[in-house]
Amino acid sequence: MRRIVLPMVLLVAACDPTGNTNISSGAAFVRFGAFVSDATVGGVTITSGAGTTLTSGLTYGNLSAYKSVDPDSTLLTTKRSSDSFVLGSDTLIGDVGVHYTNYLIGTVTAFRSLIAPDDTVLSDSGQIKLRFVHAIRTDSLVGFDLYITTPDADISGMTPQIASLSYGAASAYVIADTSARQLRVTHTGVKGVEFDTTFVGVIADSQVVTIVAADQPSGGRRLQRVVDKAP
Repeated sequence: MRRIVLPMVLLVAACDPTGNTNISSGAAFVRFGAFVSDATVGGVTITSGAGTTLTSGLTYGNLSAYKSVDPDSTLLTTKRSSDSFVLGSDTLIGDVGVHYTNYLIGTVTAFRSLIAPDDTVLSDSGQIKLRFVHAIRTDSLVGFDLYITTPDADISGMTPQIASLSYGAASAYVIADTSARQLRVTHTGVKGVEFDTTFVGVIADSQVVTIVAADQPSGGRRLQRVVDKAP
């Protein structure tokens, strides 16, 4: 079992304080999370179909601010910033007023793009909302089960709250009581723990977060929190 300590730096980007309801602008909103393990020198640059640079020099483990884009169809192209080498592209077909995160994962030669809508409505008092992204290419052939429990709870007879999450996918948000501070991740269908971390004083009451599991540039694997909505 390996115990993972989450980075203490909160990745917080500007959000609509009322949640995904800002329809007056006629735009959708997208931000970018850089988890391409070997695009570390200069990071990555993302442009729209019109050639507009949405963010540049975004280095591993960091998150951009939200950018407003055409909700109907926006081509998002990711390039290595150092030489403009194209890693790949994806198309955001969104809804007006909705916030999305484009997770950039994998490697330069095995790039994956994942676009997921963000929940920007705070959880009720005494609860948190939690989502998980499987971005570990070295575990790309296996899925993950996630157990969100009170500390040291026995998971041997427990059904995972998130089951069989495949590589390159984001789970739905699950609601957990704030006392459920321990996250354990196993390969699908087995109980051997791959990741084990306890959120002690890290996730605030009512907060909405995404946990990204990704390959580290230096090798190995890590968990990183992305704040989708903070009180």
